[in-house]
Amino acid sequence: MLLGRILGWLLLALAMLALGGDGLRWLESGRLALISLRDFWMHFHPEGPALLQSLLPPVIWDPAMVTVLGWPAGIAMGGLGAILLILFRKRPPRRRQRFGALA
Repeated sequence: MLLGRILGWLLLALAMLALGGDGLRWLESGRLALISLRDFWMHFHPEGPALLQSLLPPVIWDPAMVTVLGWPAGIAMGGLGAILLILFRKRPPRRRQRFGALA
């Protein structure tokens, strides 16, 4: 539970970083161009996509991962981070049903 929340907050922070960079590029150039997930990943770990491609079978790499890596980084990471935060949120403790004389 805690690991899911930490990963969700980390992904949201990375999404804000990507969207901030997109906003700065928009202010500089005057046109909005969102950075892809692959390009964002290449800034931090240039060998990462090639390493992932060597680990995955070609059937999974070509249709699925190429599509996902083409998505805008801020939207993809922000969406996944929000989903993780919703799934692993702190829930109030449940009240147990009591039976018999203790009810």
